[in-house]
Amino acid sequence: MGMLAKGWPLCFLYWGKARPASSEGPACHLLPFHSLDVAAVGWHLLSPERPLIHLLAHRLALPSTVLRSLLVFFLGLHDLGKFARAFQGLVPGTYLVPPLASCQYTERHDRLGALLWSEVAIRWLRDGTLRFPLQPFNADQRDALSTSLGVLSSVVFGHHGKPVVRDGLRVQSFFGEDQHADDIQAAGAFVAEWSAVMELEWPVEQLISREWAASLRGLSWTLAGWAVLSDWLGSNQTYFEYVDEPDSLEAYWPMALEKAETALRHTGFGHTLEPRPYAGLGAWFNGEAVTPTPLQKAVEEIELQAGPQLFILEDVTGAGKTEAACILAQRLLRSGGSEGLYFALPTMATSNAMYTRLGALHRRFYTEKGEPSFVLAHGARELNEDFVRSLVGDQPDDRNYQAGEASASAQCNHWLADSRKKALLADVAVGTIDQALMGVLPFRHQSLRLYGLARKVLIVDEVHAYDVYTRSLLVALLAHHARQGGSAILLTATLPLSQRQALVNGWRQALNAAPISLQETEFPLLTRTGGDPSVLEQPVEARPASRRSVAVDWLEHEDQAVEAVINAVSEGRSVAWVRNTVDDAIQAYQTVRERHPEPDRCVLFHSRFAMVDRQEIESRVLSALGKESEPEARRGQVLIATQVFQESLDCDVDVMISDLAPVDLLIQRAGRLQRHARGERPPPRLWVLAPPWDERPGVSWLRDALPGTSFVYPDVAICWLTQKVLREQGGIHLPKDARVLLEGVYGVSEETLPKGLRDSRLQQEGEDQGRIAMARYNLLDLAAGYVGDDQPWLDDHQEIGTRLSDEPTVNVVLLKRDAEGGIVLWAQGEQHAAMLSQLRLRESQARKLPELAGPDLAAWEELQGRYKALKYTRPWLPEADVAVRYDPALGCVLG
Repeated sequence: MGMLAKGWPLCFLYWGKARPASSEGPACHLLPFHSLDVAAVGWHLLSPERPLIHLLAHRLALPSTVLRSLLVFFLGLHDLGKFARAFQGLVPGTYLVPPLASCQYTERHDRLGALLWSEVAIRWLRDGTLRFPLQPFNADQRDALSTSLGVLSSVVFGHHGKPVVRDGLRVQSFFGEDQHADDIQAAGAFVAEWSAVMELEWPVEQLISREWAASLRGLSWTLAGWAVLSDWLGSNQTYFEYVDEPDSLEAYWPMALEKAETALRHTGFGHTLEPRPYAGLGAWFNGEAVTPTPLQKAVEEIELQAGPQLFILEDVTGAGKTEAACILAQRLLRSGGSEGLYFALPTMATSNAMYTRLGALHRRFYTEKGEPSFVLAHGARELNEDFVRSLVGDQPDDRNYQAGEASASAQCNHWLADSRKKALLADVAVGTIDQALMGVLPFRHQSLRLYGLARKVLIVDEVHAYDVYTRSLLVALLAHHARQGGSAILLTATLPLSQRQALVNGWRQALNAAPISLQETEFPLLTRTGGDPSVLEQPVEARPASRRSVAVDWLEHEDQAVEAVINAVSEGRSVAWVRNTVDDAIQAYQTVRERHPEPDRCVLFHSRFAMVDRQEIESRVLSALGKESEPEARRGQVLIATQVFQESLDCDVDVMISDLAPVDLLIQRAGRLQRHARGERPPPRLWVLAPPWDERPGVSWLRDALPGTSFVYPDVAICWLTQKVLREQGGIHLPKDARVLLEGVYGVSEETLPKGLRDSRLQQEGEDQGRIAMARYNLLDLAAGYVGDDQPWLDDHQEIGTRLSDEPTVNVVLLKRDAEGGIVLWAQGEQHAAMLSQLRLRESQARKLPELAGPDLAAWEELQGRYKALKYTRPWLPEADVAVRYDPALGCVLG
């Protein structure tokens, strides 16, 4: 190879990608060509047909053609660090320039690129390498120019998923010079030729503006995601074959553009979609006559404003909020500025249900010629495998570099193999809110999530379901989305006024609009805000079919609850008892099952089951209590469950009992009481197990009666106020009393509480302030931009929560012995057995599990090598455990 290099232009003596000598074809891909491959992908991703370039150009006050050339020029510099002799010496037998003993590869090439840029950028500005039009600048202008160029360079050098810093490094330790080549001179020659090819028109007026630099900082997260995606796709040798013979960059650039166009077309990123105009609900359902609900009618008629808009849709379950959100989304897509949507939900179970519900509906948003991708943001391993194969294929020959880095295409395969991550790049995606929230936390590749969101309408369902920590993250995400020019739609059935106020003013603050005091207390309600001085608060008529009343009665002892269950069974009715802790649910299940005349009609459902057993239970419950269940299957059926019941299963029962819980959760649980029409039944009645009513409760009021509940809901005042307002109202009457119920619990000031509850309220308020502080600590400083700092960056398996819990959780893998006495997965024989064998425990619970040893440990390590889903998990062989046991009907039973 060294002989072939004789007489080559200097910048072509450096390789950008390499593979083992045993592989067929060229052993390396020359660095200048790889750089242009990536730049060509980025060029097409910013094509005039895509709304993103116009959004960016509008925010940065530049013609889209000028901005496109500027960004793509910098993207071509993303691998400048590979000109380092330290990097070039990595692969024996691929030396185009000889290695130097003084240059050891101890730092990643992305960081070396940032180091080189910081060292020579000023020189290149002055000597004509960058073709920059020099002119006299004052001190403020020089500072702004330095900031602007620093942000642009950080965006591209951080193409491996996090910003990079050069602090403490010396150029001489990595970039060498000898009689054969000068690394810095070679890099400069490449930059000079690349700038000539691009014929870059430097927007000097903007680059020297402090205001423009600040706007660029805010957009840099999205631009960093664009750089990451461009690098991964441009590193795919299926479309960018290795070239080891030099040519001019001017000649190669058209070839790179053609290859990039093919790569994007084959990986699903090459198409643009044309949104349909909204033509009524009938157009979604093959012309059938469909009468919109009042909420749907309201969003059909509301006037859309220019710029980012936030909509909050408040209505009861069954009012058609999902379809209303889709109506708004289609109208927003048609108005321009968005290319797709992301539907975010609180749990995987609700995400699964929404994915099924959207089904083919998402295709109705676009004309027939479009083929929108539609992805679920978790699990869905089959979809994941198809996506990986269609997007990048296997890259078995790509080198894994040293110094703690993998090759770009290897990272791409690893990243895209996780369907939760790929979802935000799909045209239409459904997933958990966590996948979006990770975009504002210091997870590697978070910028790719923000890049995906920047093109979408963000829909957040059940926005009331999050605690104060997660809500703080959500407000930050929404603020960033607004600053990027995106719109959002929030759906809720039970949102207190204080939370609606915080969401509205968080959005307005992001758009530099003055805060506003919300006044409307009607329910249902449609709220809209943008950056203008006013906020629309539009009361909406309730859908007649959604009006319902549920009487509430009280039980004071668990024995009474058991008797209520058995009495209902004797009448042939189906029953659910929702408990607040897993241990309480297990105990109640065992007690009820002993007294049930047909014990097999008693089912336990909670979160401590292995996934394979949980799926079996869900299937059984839906068969017995689902929408299509038959009377005989429902007869005497008893479900003892925790809150996963109301979060994951579309089923209903004739009789419901619930442990005392906050009012919004009781409303949600009551939604599963006589949910579907089944002929004549007694009026719905919710029995609540609670402490005896006390006008002046003491500190231990809740703990003495329901210790598990007091652990789950430590703000005792919330439970006491729930009992108070439900006793006053005599039940749950929706939508008439929705505001009364919510504000009667969440709108009560501390001084009006009984003295015995004030300490717990003060403690809870203090803890909430701590959670808010923790959210602020964990959040990225998005205003500062995608620049290197001391922020620790995490991989996805590390726990910096999108939800804040008292302690971390651990994924535990259940094992069992086969006929030969060896260990196998609990779900052995099932497809995706590694995932189906897992359950999640708190760290303190997992510590109670015994360690594997000897041959069992060796067998476990072999399993981990075989299944990547077992990485970062803990094994558990229940049959060898005397303290903790596992039963497919009971789940994990702690001693």
